[in-house]
Parts: sequence; C-alpha cells; structure tokens
Amino acid sequence: MSDQRMFEAAIGLIIESGIPGATLAAIGERAGYSRGLVTHRYGNKANLLAHVHDVVVADWINRVQQAVGDHSGREALSRIVDALHAFVREEPNEIRAMYLLRFASIDPSAQFRTNVAKAHAAQRRDVQRWIELGKKSGSVHAGIDAALVAELFCSAADGLIYRWLVNPKLPIKALHSLLKCEVVRALSLGHT
Repeated sequence: MSDQRMFEAAIGLIIESGIPGATLAAIGERAGYSRGLVTHRYGNKANLLAHVHDVVVADWINRVQQAVGDHSGREALSRIVDALHAFVREEPNEIRAMYLLRFASIDPSAQFRTNVAKAHAAQRRDVQRWIELGKKSGSVHAGIDAALVAELFCSAADGLIYRWLVNPKLPIKALHSLLKCEVVRALSLGHT
C-alpha cells in the first residue's frame, strides 16, 4: 500500500510542481511517510521517476491489450486510438505525468531515459506487429511499410497528447476521431 501512496504523491507533485518539485522529501511528506522510507524503497529520485513512468506505461499497455484483443490491422489501430482517448479522459494526471517524464527523457542526463526508450520501442513493435497481421489477413494493403507506418502512428499519438497537454481546451475527442479515420484510410491505400 505504501508504494501506491508514494506513486500517487509522485504523480501529484510532478503535475503540480514539475519534475524538480517532485523531491523524495516532498513525495514522502505528501504520502504520509518520511523521506527515508522513499529513499529506502527507491534509492534515488531517478529510480522513483523511472518507477512512476513504468507504472503508467504498464497501465497504458494493459488498456491497449484489452482494447485490441484478437484484432489486427485497421481495427487494432482504431481500437488503440479509442483506448488513448479513454486513457486521457479517465487518467489525465497519469498521462500528464508520463509525458512530462517522457519529454524530460530527451535530456542526456536523464537517468530514466532507457525506461522511456524501452516503452517507445515496445509500443512501436506492437503496432508494427498488428499492421503486419493485418497485411496477412488482408485488412491492410500489402504495400504498406509496417515499420514506417507504426512509427508514424506512434508519433501522431504522441503529438496529439503533447498538444493536449499544452492546450487542455483542444478538441481532443474530435481529433481522436479524425486520427482514427485517417489511420483506417491510410492503411487501406497502400502508400509506402
């Protein structure tokens, strides 16, 4: 239970004060524990931030896996877009914290950047696999470059989230619907 309280405290501090404000002492205090307990559990701030990122990513992966189920190709990617919209709507604080950590990971000194890189690679690999399965089943045009389209799809989803984070009044539902339509259309056309 202490991990969950520390996780929630870290999420709250990251979205309220940014990464610099999410100190071990502040997290411990907000969670109702001492800094010593947080330090004992995670060792240092980088480990805690990596843990926060990984927990949110695990939630995201679980949501995607449940949404996609046995589907592939256009239907799988369409379901991913729906899952992304639901994640934004249901867990805006988690997704905000995850993307703050992701953006901070481009700093060469970010000690949790390998966690972010692994998550990106896994997401792209899964999307590519679903596209390739769609090609085999005929729901995706055979001429599609699955690796390239997977990278573009992941980039478009990340960009949509980034723009929503900058402007929470963005018509996110309409943009998700448009992304879904464009993904289905693009996978049907066969452009490489």
